Amino acid sequence: MGTISSIAAGRRGLTLIEILVACAIMAIVAVIGLPAINGIFDLQQRAAAKEIAQTYTWLMDEAALRNVTFRIAYNLDARSWKVEAGDPGTLVFGTPEEREKFDEQLRDELRRFTQREIEEGQAQDIEAKRGRFEGLTDIAFETGKELPGGTKFAYVYTPQYEDGGLKPSDPLPDDPEDAVIAYTYIFPDGTAEHTVVRVVDEDDPEDGWTIEVWPMSGEIHLSTDVVDPETSLAWIPEEAPELQ
Repeated sequence: MGTISSIAAGRRGLTLIEILVACAIMAIVAVIGLPAINGIFDLQQRAAAKEIAQTYTWLMDEAALRNVTFRIAYNLDARSWKVEAGDPGTLVFGTPEEREKFDEQLRDELRRFTQREIEEGQAQDIEAKRGRFEGLTDIAFETGKELPGGTKFAYVYTPQYEDGGLKPSDPLPDDPEDAVIAYTYIFPDGTAEHTVVRVVDEDDPEDGWTIEVWPMSGEIHLSTDVVDPETSLAWIPEEAPELQ
């Protein structure tokens, strides 16, 4: 009997009190650990936003030295971005309508050529009007970056895009070729087009960082504020004051 009692005692489970104590310990660990985890995610978001801001600063100086136009290509669905260089005369448009009108003019000009003539390079001058960009290999930092885990782009705005900029696909496309790509440009005179990039927590779109690049001055603002891209420069007058 003593042997049976010993075996039964060795096989018994946890008591109710032991289970409650274990649950209490896990709850305390969760309360203590959650702010630390959130702090890590916030640091990752801030680091990603700061790196993008620093890249704009570097490219503005480098564009003037090289006499090239840089563009940053944001893949909103892949949560990545890269830097490319192109012709200094690349055209950038102030509204979606201007871009569409220009693209239609190019399509009309290209219709004068057969596909074979285009492949042979006879329409090279026309195609060059679009601007040719390629990746960089001779600079000190990586030009292809991915956002840290748990972080995504909420939107990327420039005047070329309407309705507050481009946003990630929802749902994501099956074909990577269909991913949403947003371009922002840095010019040979050391300025950039007005750009607003919002990097957020994938589980909380209200929690994130905003990078805003002002046109002309090239000032770069980094903050946690949600910026309305279409009204952020509303204070600038459309016309210069008249001289007396």
